[in-house]
Amino acid sequence: MQAPPLALGAAFAQQYKRDTGITVVFFGDGAAAEGSVHEAMNLAGVWHLPLLFVCENNCWAGAQRPEEHCATPHIFQRAKGYDMPGRSVDGNDVEAVYNLGVELAAHCRSGKGPAFMEALTYRMRGHGEQDHQHYVDPAELEIWAARCPIRRYRQQLLDDNVLNQARIRAIDQDAEARVAAAVAFGDESPYPGSETALTDVFVQPPSA
Repeated sequence: MQAPPLALGAAFAQQYKRDTGITVVFFGDGAAAEGSVHEAMNLAGVWHLPLLFVCENNCWAGAQRPEEHCATPHIFQRAKGYDMPGRSVDGNDVEAVYNLGVELAAHCRSGKGPAFMEALTYRMRGHGEQDHQHYVDPAELEIWAARCPIRRYRQQLLDDNVLNQARIRAIDQDAEARVAAAVAFGDESPYPGSETALTDVFVQPPSA
């Protein structure tokens, strides 16, 4: 798990340059137990970096349930040990995630240091395309499928008269067209040449 240490460096650079932005890093509940994550959280707390840690707790780390690899059912509580606020949120509630994200981002941007968000959700597909999740109870998948954040928010917008069925159909058609165009572009594009291997890897590409 390299993302949190890299995010730590990005947040350090922002603080050093006195930028107004923050860094946000995402990782899963399985990765939350790795040493690199705790090292990044510790240094972020020591240096009061503008870094928001977001743990997507999707109930599975590979093929392991949380109780098999995590000593606590509440990962956000680990934040207290690194002197940062930690909060948990329904990861399938669009507005709840947004509102908590805004709140914790404001904390990070204020100079008070890092923060930690645990978004409670569920992994609906295997750990990789080769993983068919034979170890998952189909009934559990059905329960979580009913909590789909897109379907829930669509219904909420309908109930609040923000959108109507015609507008939703138009949005769906636009999304499908964008995806189809992106797939077609990828299928029709040639493989990149070796000279592009370092493109967008460094802020200032190394000289030849």
